[in-house]
Formats: sequence, structure tokens, C-alpha cells
Amino acid sequence: MKNRRIFLSLFCLPLLSADAAEWGTNYEEALNKARIEGKAVLAEFTGSDWCYYCKRLRQEVLDSPDFAAWAEENFVLLEIDLPQHTDIGIELLTQNQMLRSKYQIDGYPTLLVLDASGRPLGGLFGYVGAPKAVQAELEPGIKAEKLLREAAELPDGQKQAPLIAAWKLIPQELHELNIPLQQEVAKHDPQDISGLRASATAEQQLQECKSAEAAAPTDEAALRIVQKALTSATPQNKRQLLELQYRLLIRMAEKPEDVYAAAEVAYASIDADLRLSEREKESRKRQMRGVFANPQTTLNRSSMLLRKRPIR
Repeated sequence: MKNRRIFLSLFCLPLLSADAAEWGTNYEEALNKARIEGKAVLAEFTGSDWCYYCKRLRQEVLDSPDFAAWAEENFVLLEIDLPQHTDIGIELLTQNQMLRSKYQIDGYPTLLVLDASGRPLGGLFGYVGAPKAVQAELEPGIKAEKLLREAAELPDGQKQAPLIAAWKLIPQELHELNIPLQQEVAKHDPQDISGLRASATAEQQLQECKSAEAAAPTDEAALRIVQKALTSATPQNKRQLLELQYRLLIRMAEKPEDVYAAAEVAYASIDADLRLSEREKESRKRQMRGVFANPQTTLNRSSMLLRKRPIR
């Protein structure tokens, strides 16, 4: 009986491994394969040896036979691992750190649906333990990728509908990473059916301001640039400009009065946040008041953590 159990166990091993999907690790190869096969890329950002929920997502969802079969049919699979203890080689680690920065990943696990040019079109942000639920989260990204491929094959006069439809499928969390696509949609949407023209204009103004601010030789010069931009800020970019002004003010603060002035800008940035309800705004302001309750503590902390930019 014992020998029979060993035999059965050995016999079952290939079947189990055959069910698991094959995940590549090279970003450029994944994009190239997606281009050839006409698929999206599913990129898994994980911490394989330290992230509890990453391990659970892998075991309960990504490696489950039904999900693996569905994923291989719809995606080129790419694992972007950022372990803390496992040696994956300097070249792969460097690539994965670059991708974490490129896609602004600040939580694990994260799944991103990418098209063959690397644009993030959908995803899953956090842990969900049901394969069907994960599929439902990823399907809008698949549809958006197909619509963008369709639009690329059409003459300019016919791109409008698939571009708008694709944009509407992209989650809000990924809009900031898709500014060129947003501008492309606005370009092919002369009637502004999508309502993106104002957003595209605002985003362009914001990026121009950020570039000028980053190039300023001193914090004082940077602050003047941001304050000037605020005089003509649109509702879409006012919040981010105020947040930038706040960061400069708190970095430049030297006395409690400076902290109070920065706090007022922080409160104004909350009021300018179009994503928040009035109740949410008041809740965030209460939290901020706690942060600024002791201005001297804020000054001490900022002096340790923030440094004025050097004169260039």
C-alpha cells in the first residue's frame, strides 16, 4: 500500500505542475510577445518572500487551474518580483525596481493589465481571494486593450469611438499614468464627447508647471512658479498645485507661523479635491489638524526629513 501511495504521488506531480501557468520575468520580451500574439500583458507586482497577501493571491488565484487556463488564453504573463531575502540577480532586480517606479506601485499585490506598448489599462489593486472575482476586475483592461488595437488600425476619422470606449474602461487610479493616451483621445474627439479636452489641457498645464518647478534653482523660485500657475489653475489641477505649494512651504518653514501658513494651503488642497464628498473633506481636515497641533514638532520633523534644494 505504501509503495502504491508513493507511485500515485509521483504520478500526480506532472499533472499539478502542468496546470500552473508559465510566468516570464523579462519586461521587453513580454511586450514583444504580446505584440506578436495580439494579447495584453498581465504583470504581477509581488514580494514573493515577504508579502503575505501576495503569497495568498498566488496560491489561491493565480496558480489555480481555472484561472491559469483563462490567464494564458488572454495574456502574456509577467512576474515582477521584489523579494527582500531571495537573490534574483542584479539585472532582474534592477529591471523590477525600475518597473515599480515607472508604474508607481506602492502596494502589494498589484496586477496590471498592460498593452504591447506598456500602457497600464486595468488591474487589481490589493488582494482578492476568488478567481472569478479577479477575472472580473481584469476584464475591463482586456477590453480596453482590444479597443486600442482596433483604433490603431483605423484611419484618423474613425478612431474616436474605440478610443473613447477604451478610456472609459481605464480605472481612475491609472489616469495619471495615461496622460499621452488621454491627450490622444482628446485629439480625436473634436466634439469633446468624452469631456477630456479640459482635463487634457489641465494636465498639460500641470506638467509644464511641475517641470518648471523641478528645474528652479531654489525653493523660493519654485514657489513663485507654483503660485503663478495657481492664478490660472483649472479645477482639475488646482488640488495638485496646492499640494505642491504645501510641500514647498513646509520644506521652507522656519517658525511656527510658517507651519500655520502651510497648513492653510493643505486645507485648501483638501477643499479642491473633486474626488471627495464634503463629509470626506471634513474628516481629512480633522486628521490634518492633528498633524499641525504642535507646529514645533512639525518643524523639527521637516528639518530632519526635508532639505532645501541646493542653488544650481
